[in-house]
Amino acid sequence: MSTCYVHHDVDAVGTCVGCGKFICENCNTEIKGKNYCKSCIDELFEENKKKIEKLEDHVKVNQPMVFMNAGGGGGASSSSSSSSSSSSNNGGMLGAHYTKSKVVAGLLGILLGGIGAHKFYLGRWGWGIIYLLFCWTYIPLVLGLIEGILYLVSNDDDFARKYDKGYRRMAG
Repeated sequence: MSTCYVHHDVDAVGTCVGCGKFICENCNTEIKGKNYCKSCIDELFEENKKKIEKLEDHVKVNQPMVFMNAGGGGGASSSSSSSSSSSSNNGGMLGAHYTKSKVVAGLLGILLGGIGAHKFYLGRWGWGIIYLLFCWTYIPLVLGLIEGILYLVSNDDDFARKYDKGYRRMAG
């Protein structure tokens, strides 16, 4: 083998998988069974730091807008939107508050989807009425079956974000 690219008088123990240079015992850092030199590790940390900063910037940009109702009236909706935005802080999540169950919605879709029961449960009254009006065609029955299965196999948070208007993340 050769000598270390930093310490020219010391025998190398391996090569860095990042840059391919020979490194000695002192310059070697092993991560998951692979050898890295200090400069490649510094590069990896900088790359990851940039990725994290980019994700944090993306989260800041995609925070929900909160509109305050200065004229009064409709206070329940403005207070729920401000509470959901203040609790969507991504630091230290302990859990989430769900007001709709994907299991209930899924079972209603599968068993009573033909009359739109799952749509009424999820607060989508317009679609529920349309399902009721067209129940004689059996189209809502097929759609309800498909939607019920989709609800059941979906992720809890994805379901809640899409269908649960009262969904809130609980900050820690």
